[in-house]
Amino acid sequence: MPRAKLSVTIVAQDEEDRLEPAIRSVDWADEVLVVDGGSTDRTPELARGAGARVIDHPWRGYAAQKNVAREAATHDWVLGLDADERVSPELGVAIRGALANPGQHHGFACNRRNHYLGRPIRWCGWYPDRRVRLFHRRHAAWVGPDPHDTVDVDGSVGPLDGDLLHDSYRSLADHRRAIERLAASWAASAAADGRRTRPWDLTLRPAAHFLKNYLLRLGFLEGRAGVLICAMGALHVFTKYRELGRTR
Repeated sequence: MPRAKLSVTIVAQDEEDRLEPAIRSVDWADEVLVVDGGSTDRTPELARGAGARVIDHPWRGYAAQKNVAREAATHDWVLGLDADERVSPELGVAIRGALANPGQHHGFACNRRNHYLGRPIRWCGWYPDRRVRLFHRRHAAWVGPDPHDTVDVDGSVGPLDGDLLHDSYRSLADHRRAIERLAASWAASAAADGRRTRPWDLTLRPAAHFLKNYLLRLGFLEGRAGVLICAMGALHVFTKYRELGRTR
């Protein structure tokens, strides 16, 4: 049975060092579409050189930008990727199988295997990190407050074997910059919803985050990487509520 055609959509901005591996991992797709949010590096040029179709669109937020890509896709079945993700060979086989026989499903979910500073992470709450990424665009959309975008599917969601590979951060400095950026985005959304920072948000919440992920989610089994992940996660929680407090 012939498979349905697939558009892979990637939203990107200043990702010249990571975008090409993402595109190469889906070189079997019928289309790769990159929506560039205003890169100042060679991201659009490299994307075109790798065979992707590129459209320029000013950054509108994570979910909104991904919906621009969803709507601009040529084909109804869409695989949404981030620029720092790659489709493993096993997941690629599973995706092609699902497209050949989707049944009643309008979406499919897979496990995402996160890497931290070059190392695959199993604990700390980082795996299996299940995500819906393959979906029929007429029955699904990206939703959620920034930066916690997810795919909302109108209908049933099936499983996919294989992992989506995610290189989370380039370095500790990159992780810190991401924390500041994502925390500011979250704080703006939370403030719009009427949320406010309380004193314990800056003390108890970060400590609880560290303890939950280091002890209950077995982060200590990751050694030094586990300490770093849990500590940076606690910093992220603190920074979110600090930024929310500044929105008054």
